[in-house]
Amino acid sequence: MGKYFKYAIGEILLVVIGILIALQINNWNENRKNTIAEYKMVDKMISQAKADSLLFDIRIEGTIHIDTLFGHYIAINQDSSNAYSKIYYSGELSPFVKLNDGSNLIRNHTEDFKQISNLELREELMQYAYLVTMMDRATELLNKNLQDYIIPLELEYYEALKPYDSTSTLGEMKAIFKNPKMEAHFELIRGLSINVKNQIEILQNKNHSVLKDLTNHRETLK
Repeated sequence: MGKYFKYAIGEILLVVIGILIALQINNWNENRKNTIAEYKMVDKMISQAKADSLLFDIRIEGTIHIDTLFGHYIAINQDSSNAYSKIYYSGELSPFVKLNDGSNLIRNHTEDFKQISNLELREELMQYAYLVTMMDRATELLNKNLQDYIIPLELEYYEALKPYDSTSTLGEMKAIFKNPKMEAHFELIRGLSINVKNQIEILQNKNHSVLKDLTNHRETLK
């Protein structure tokens, strides 16, 4: 009888060990599947972050162009000299009807952030999302003022601006731009464009950090 009980206990232990091994293998397989899925997701995030970086560079160039353009307009108001004889009119007061906003990474992967196993990286991605929101708000404010002030200004001065085109210099148009009403609007738009530029540059710095950390995290998932 004692040998029988020992044999039965041994059989039970073997069954339990077998079950534990099977569970361990199953957990390992599930973890491996999750790791592979996360690797693919992070790889896509890296591509979107790289796309964001290029996009932000273009937007920064756009804000610099606005800053320069409206800076010329303001300077004409403050200087009666013909210093702008070699700077040509674009054909309209502002060549930008609207600056684009948003982020490829945020637009396509916000819901995926919670699946990142690295908690510090997950927190950094949430900070990135917040900075995108700040950039979007600044851009929206600039777009609204371009629409509310510059387009009506072009309509108001349509007849005065009509004789001029891209072959005209700002020096030739000095009499039109030397106008307190225009200067006030130009100062507003220039200030808003500088704010957008600052927000994008902050976001661009965070983009470089996020891209580096996403790449490092991808290496840990191999």
